[in-house]
Amino acid sequence: MRSPYELSEKEFESLLLAAEKKYDSRLSRYMLRRSLAVISNYLENYNRVFALRADLRFAQSHVPDEPDLPTCFQKDDEKAITRAIESLKSQLREEHKRSGRAGEPVPLGYIWARERVTGEHPHYHLVLLFDKEVYAYLGDYTKPDADNMGTRIQKAWCSAIGLDYPEYAYLPHFPKNHSAWFTRDDALTLSADYYDFLLRVAYLAKDYSKDFHDGYRNFGTSQLIQRSLSDK
Repeated sequence: MRSPYELSEKEFESLLLAAEKKYDSRLSRYMLRRSLAVISNYLENYNRVFALRADLRFAQSHVPDEPDLPTCFQKDDEKAITRAIESLKSQLREEHKRSGRAGEPVPLGYIWARERVTGEHPHYHLVLLFDKEVYAYLGDYTKPDADNMGTRIQKAWCSAIGLDYPEYAYLPHFPKNHSAWFTRDDALTLSADYYDFLLRVAYLAKDYSKDFHDGYRNFGTSQLIQRSLSDK
């Protein structure tokens, strides 16, 4: 059954063209459709959504031009992004318990893309989706003792690649306009702010800078979640 928050085919094609022009790159239709499906599915379950963008990078492993002089020993395999997401989920479960909220923790929605341009390691672009009634802000992630979404992401990435927090807390980067807030009504009316968010998500679907020859996954998302009983 088609979600009421999905784009029409005409709207999808318009977004695709706008994004390809904006990023000067061909986009994967599959990646874009899947990304939009995750977003519309999340809206089926939660009326107000907080979305967050983050870029996850590996540390420099060696002294420049000196491969025999390591600067750190990190777990830079292709499973790093999976470990990071599982670490974040674990932190959210613990926060749910501490807060005393009833029921199960709200499922985490996510979209990620793996890219490599130059340099020793690839990097990841990540979009996270939260129920705004529970989580609504990035928070001040410059304070290591803070308990907010920014520090949770920093800790999750450090844990995933086996480096100490807060020494390597700088590896996750939160770009300009990292946060977005939207509602079901924004999706139904395709408001300007919501459309701008979709354009930013489309960045993850671009072909440029993805390595299609190393045998590793370049894209992944959370599973679509069952629609809430209250919305059926």
